[in-house]
Amino acid sequence: MTRAEYHASLIGRRCYVGLDLSTTTDLTAAVAVFPDDDGPGFAVLPSFFVPKERIKIRALRDRVPYDEWERRGYLIATPGPTVDYEIVRSHLQDWRETYDLRIVAFDPWNATDLVSRLEHVDGFTCVKIRQGKASLSAPTKSLEKAVLERTLRHDGHPILRWNVSNAAVDIDNAGNIQPSKAKSTERIDGVYALIMGLDAMYRDTGTKAPDYQMVILTGPGPGPLHE
Repeated sequence: MTRAEYHASLIGRRCYVGLDLSTTTDLTAAVAVFPDDDGPGFAVLPSFFVPKERIKIRALRDRVPYDEWERRGYLIATPGPTVDYEIVRSHLQDWRETYDLRIVAFDPWNATDLVSRLEHVDGFTCVKIRQGKASLSAPTKSLEKAVLERTLRHDGHPILRWNVSNAAVDIDNAGNIQPSKAKSTERIDGVYALIMGLDAMYRDTGTKAPDYQMVILTGPGPGPLHE
């Protein structure tokens, strides 16, 4: 399936978006999760945003081809030295016109102004996801299970692959886990956004995320995501 065919297959489908705004000078991620109607799997559609003026600096610092990703349409570069959240907002509006977008799940840090406009001006349903093991353990385990069982589908997005290959998790004595930005080698914004999207999906459908104990998010090469 080509990238265009993959995107076309998602039109009109129910989806849940996880939004990780990070900081205004770093990578911002929005990941839409599309649950299958006839099974436990789901498809994902990621979008990433970075300030145009920082692409060259970020490429040198992170040692990844941000400029090439932008040319290939995998990265949205917003004008100026910081991420323009109005462009992120417009992107979500476009997604709502194309897909059956139910919920935008967000990390409350640094999100107040954008989320206020999404809710009160645009009419989105937004859900705050606290960043901690109590909130993130179940959807993180669900993501790991989907990766192992190959029930997660994506369009071969190189930035999402890179984010997943960077990810490490923190685990407590009770076996609860969450992605750890402190332990991870590089950016994992897309992982956080994906997990929040999964959490929103389970909340809305009233289903429980599968309980799963094995931790496998990290790995060499392009990462453990499957086509």
